Amino acid sequence: MAQRTLKQQKEQKQGDLLNSAYHCFLNKGFAKTTIDDIVQRAQVAKGTFYLYFHDKEDIMKHLVIQISSQIVIRAYAQTQQQQISDFLPAVLFFIDTIIEYFKSNKDLLKLIERNFSWPLVVEYLSEGNQAEINAILEELLSYPQMRRLDQDEAFRILYMIVELVGSVCYSSIIEEQPASIDHLKPTLYRMVEKMLM
Repeated sequence: MAQRTLKQQKEQKQGDLLNSAYHCFLNKGFAKTTIDDIVQRAQVAKGTFYLYFHDKEDIMKHLVIQISSQIVIRAYAQTQQQQISDFLPAVLFFIDTIIEYFKSNKDLLKLIERNFSWPLVVEYLSEGNQAEINAILEELLSYPQMRRLDQDEAFRILYMIVELVGSVCYSSIIEEQPASIDHLKPTLYRMVEKMLM
């Protein structure tokens, strides 16, 4: 029982550091935030930081992994709630959910920059969180259009879609290039449709 309590305490401290870093990076920016800022806000000793993270870049990477995964899982849950029976509309709803989230959370998108990507979601999986993404892949493979594919091929398709959406969101929402996201959506959706057919 004591080991479990110790494990929970460690998870709490790591979570506090991640939460602190998130707020510091949002408020001061990554470059201006120091490790001292992060540990002060988390109310832990500086040595505690180094028990969990190598440096500021490492905690940022963990944040981006966590955020990217949560966005994908959230979009999937909202898509499931819609109970869309046709494959393409379900995928487009999934994408639209991610886009609308980023439109409403520009500061978060600025924070993670162009790092919303499938490799980071995969890294989240390697930390023992595979059930959520496996559920997404199983759902993807349950559509008649996808039954011809194996899990690896479905995984690659999901990879390409998330990469494309992440890149387009940052360029169009933050940099407004080459146009606003609302102007780019029809083109993006046509490209996704071609990828899936």
